[in-house]
Amino acid sequence: MPRAAIVALGALLLIALPTLTGCSLVEGIIEQQTGGDVDLGGNTVPADFPADVPLADGTVVNGSKITASGGQTVWNVLINATDPAAPDSIAAQLEAAGFVSPGVGEMTENGGTLTYTKDDLVVNVLLAKIDSGWTANYTVARTAASQ
Repeated sequence: MPRAAIVALGALLLIALPTLTGCSLVEGIIEQQTGGDVDLGGNTVPADFPADVPLADGTVVNGSKITASGGQTVWNVLINATDPAAPDSIAAQLEAAGFVSPGVGEMTENGGTLTYTKDDLVVNVLLAKIDSGWTANYTVARTAASQ
């Protein structure tokens, strides 16, 4: 399976499956389909999550990762953010950490996406307005050149 397909499938599965956390059957299925090592994690940030990426304050709902057989890793962290201005705060946090937005993504009052890069890291944050604030779903990967 091509690297791009593995990364895309892994990111999609990590986003779509947080409710199945800890289910070794699901991890096994994903590993068989992607050829990668999957950790659906739990309600903590993966231990090897890139320290350069600041995360919003709030409750970690799920922290997961997939590592392809070639060593490429995609991390996913879902947070219920406590800040009512989470989209602006997250953008400011990333910019203060040296990340730059290539101008991709769009925000509305109900949600949207933020995309930032720094060195070999790519960060995509999917935001959605909920009754209690915002959900912030971070998907982080390293560019192919650094793998």
